[in-house]
Amino acid sequence: MRCMTFMVLLSLLLLPPTSLQSQSHYAPLTMPLDLVDFARDNGCAQIDNFFDRPGMIDPPFVYGWAEGDRENSAAFWCQKQNARTYKLIFRVRDPKQMAGCATTIEWPNPPAGLSVEVRPSLSLSSFRDASDPKLPKPAGEVSNARVIVNYYDGLTDVFLCHKGRWLVSSTD
Repeated sequence: MRCMTFMVLLSLLLLPPTSLQSQSHYAPLTMPLDLVDFARDNGCAQIDNFFDRPGMIDPPFVYGWAEGDRENSAAFWCQKQNARTYKLIFRVRDPKQMAGCATTIEWPNPPAGLSVEVRPSLSLSSFRDASDPKLPKPAGEVSNARVIVNYYDGLTDVFLCHKGRWLVSSTD
């Protein structure tokens, strides 16, 4: 039996990579399959060429952006189907974790890698509304702010769900 299992594994390893890929209904994955499926259900596709750039880059997804267990929340970039625009999509097990913020942000710029940070004291003076920059800028500070950081090659966008709206601060 062990010999048979070994032979099956060996034959899979000897197949050309395209043979293995054809058994999947996706191109090579740039994020976990459950997020790829969730993106598709929301009219979006994974960014196939996401890692086709020089240097170190975080993945286009992050788990644990909301308070609580890591597996209860995810955020990820995807590309709108048949368009050159992007979405930052937020997935949570409990809708209350969204605190009134939208589950999607439309984004015109090519996305970077995502990570989660907790900022002990965050001034809102450099933030604007992520969906409507014409809205008044927020004021004040937030303690222990859990933010999503979109970063690549010196360009940074910090996203914060605050009082029912997504705010963003961009720096280069």
